Amino acid sequence: MPDENFRTILQSIARQKSSIVTVFADFCRIAACASALQTREDEYFEAIKSYSKEELSLIAKAYAHLIQEMEQKPFCDVLGPYYIEIASHSSKQARGEFYTPPEVSELLARISMDAPTVIAEGKAITVNDPCCGSGGMLLALAKQFSPIILGGEVSHVDLLRVTCQDINPVAVDMCYLNTTMWGIPATMILGNGLNAETNKVWSNIHWFRVEEDQRQALLEMMQFLKSPPTEERRGITEFQRTEPVAASQAELDLFSNPHILRER
Repeated sequence: MPDENFRTILQSIARQKSSIVTVFADFCRIAACASALQTREDEYFEAIKSYSKEELSLIAKAYAHLIQEMEQKPFCDVLGPYYIEIASHSSKQARGEFYTPPEVSELLARISMDAPTVIAEGKAITVNDPCCGSGGMLLALAKQFSPIILGGEVSHVDLLRVTCQDINPVAVDMCYLNTTMWGIPATMILGNGLNAETNKVWSNIHWFRVEEDQRQALLEMMQFLKSPPTEERRGITEFQRTEPVAASQAELDLFSNPHILRER
């Protein structure tokens, strides 16, 4: 079928199954779990249990079509616009979902960060999007670090260390897929950014590939050695009081790892 794509396949399942919104949400969850290298297996089996073998084959086919379409449109969000298209107006209003147009995302990405300067410094940059949606703005930012904008063949997307948060599980799964497919090291948080509510947290394979957890741990250790915590912060009682001792330069050098400790 020349016009077949992930949308038409999911719609064919929805005609026999349930609403297209439900099928799309399950598709995003299944695809995100399949991209997680066996770190989200329980969620994967929970998501597929209501589908037949034939329907799961169609979902796998839709996933393949999605990847092909993403390859044809580098760093473009193809999931978010379709979700907005199929989601009802009332449900979007209830959750306060208003997705940023791609043109606006690219403009904000260009004016918010000077990618060539960051690349020249060679230091990792932490980015936080507390209302990430499908990750369209993060894709626009990552594009500034790619050969599409910079030319050449080397990508510098690894310099981004992204934390994404949203209250909508479908949005978080779409963002998980988008960041994973385009090599963006990212941690996803399902929760409300306004009240610091956290329901679930996932990190994609690129977060582990660049050893971001280890880098952050070493940075915390460096900060501790440079500025020992006060008596109150350590919770020391009158009977445990000791004078804080500043780290020597030799101790600081011991924890300096230029390969991992690259922070702006």
